[in-house]
Amino acid sequence: MKAFSNRNIGLDIMGWSILAIVLFLFIPMLYPAKLPLVYHIYHLVLFTVLFGIYYFNIKIVIPKTVNKSINFFYVLLFLGMCFLVVSLMNFVETFLNLQQEVYRSLYPEKFYVASEHKSYANYYVFFVTAIVLMTGFTNFLIRKWNTEERKKLAVQELKAKAELGNLKAQINPHFFFNTLNTIYALTHKDVEKSQDSLLKLSKMMRYAMNEDNEEFVSLQNELVFIQHYLDLMLHRLPSNVTLEYHISENHYEAKIAPMILLTFIENCFKHGVTSHEDCFIRISTVITEGVFILETENPLFENREKSNGIGIENTIKRLDIIYNDGYKLEQSIIEGKYFISLKIKLK
Repeated sequence: MKAFSNRNIGLDIMGWSILAIVLFLFIPMLYPAKLPLVYHIYHLVLFTVLFGIYYFNIKIVIPKTVNKSINFFYVLLFLGMCFLVVSLMNFVETFLNLQQEVYRSLYPEKFYVASEHKSYANYYVFFVTAIVLMTGFTNFLIRKWNTEERKKLAVQELKAKAELGNLKAQINPHFFFNTLNTIYALTHKDVEKSQDSLLKLSKMMRYAMNEDNEEFVSLQNELVFIQHYLDLMLHRLPSNVTLEYHISENHYEAKIAPMILLTFIENCFKHGVTSHEDCFIRISTVITEGVFILETENPLFENREKSNGIGIENTIKRLDIIYNDGYKLEQSIIEGKYFISLKIKLK
């Protein structure tokens, strides 16, 4: 807001500087002789009046009479302000005896006869005043539009953050429910492994509690989290399921949104495992030229669980909110196999 206000002030200063250059330098240069002092006094008064009428227009008249476009009442006030300035400057011109003094400077050898010389100063003042007032009107509408746009963006940002918090809150319970099921199944097979699994789960829970509130986290920590999850799944999978995964390492500088990868990996086990035939699941991650790539492959079986709306759909919403067009998700089914390729431009 402060930067926007400073920019407005800067534009105002530039506009008034241009007008001053035109009135005090450019126009006098058009005359073939040096102009008298009263000419410059006249234009100094005109400049001051225009300055006052400009801000009277944008601060008082327009806010009280104009909503989104010009209306008849404002047109009347607009013309009234123009004629007011013309009348005032006509008085100043007469008081300073401007026309006669300028004529004497231009034609010193000639005698000035007022009846033979028509003044066009009123038209000149009316034209300049109209330009200044229309500039003010245009600036007012532009600034009002910019203010409304900033408010809309602020509301959208708050809405996006609220929606993002909602989605994350939905995903985490879903994940921990599945993980606890994994460890429960493991306790019936191997107590030692179940203890190791509980330790890994505690690390995962600590990570989720500490990092999930952050907008971006270390990619290295996120991949360690995924590694623990896959280690847990290895204990749970039946012998007919082959799990092959490669999780890249040593990405200490890269950042990624937390808990954004888990849903795609969970999806492999949710839809790609059955006890009736051999299954193969492949998961890999890699970074290429600042782009993180997650690829998964699994057979596609009919889902026996009823979807509750939590999963890939919500994660895609999170990706849209956080990365906008900074990610690309491709999903395909080829010969009964389900492929996912997720590419994220890293922060």
